[in-house]
Amino acid sequence: MVATEKMVKNLTENFKKDGVQVLQANCSGFDNPAPIQGFEPDVVGWNPEKLLYHIGIVADSQTISSDLTKQKISTLSKLMMGKGPSEGERLPFFIGVTEDASNIADKKLEETDVVSQGNTVKIIV
Repeated sequence: MVATEKMVKNLTENFKKDGVQVLQANCSGFDNPAPIQGFEPDVVGWNPEKLLYHIGIVADSQTISSDLTKQKISTLSKLMMGKGPSEGERLPFFIGVTEDASNIADKKLEETDVVSQGNTVKIIV
């Protein structure tokens, strides 16, 4: 299994553990997620209790500093529910990182002002 696929698989397991149904993921066993506002998340999930989509991306020590990852974080972390009982709620956004990318991820999240939104969770995958 490729390292990125393993990270995505770990993130899907985290979603499932929290009661989130994985709808799409960039790993075997799932359809690949469709781009959202021009950026493809690694995992898309649905929380049937809160009626809320969950979005996740993964990054390692190499990709966490890329412009593409920064743009993904900035765009995907700002998504909100467009309809239903959760309309207007910001979607929970998960960034799964390797242990060696954790400190860099913290810095990137601060730089993109994502932390203040209150919907972003960093997970070691």
